[in-house]
Amino acid sequence: MGFMTFGGAGTFFSFVPYPVPEDVMKAYLAKLPTGTWLLLVIPAVALAYPIATLVLPAVVRAVVPEVVRSVLSVI
Repeated sequence: MGFMTFGGAGTFFSFVPYPVPEDVMKAYLAKLPTGTWLLLVIPAVALAYPIATLVLPAVVRAVVPEVVRSVLSVI
């Protein structure tokens, strides 16, 4: 986890250090206030709930054979 790297790995060569994008994003997300986290999490949950209740059962029905599902429903 180096905070700074030197150019030269790609097509642009530079002796000036520049921050690693992953480290910049980690630092940005670590400094977000609670209200901002809520604004990000609530829509994510609102999108994940219908996917979990509608799409996942359809995928299970398509992937898992009927015999296995009938045995699991008995248990």
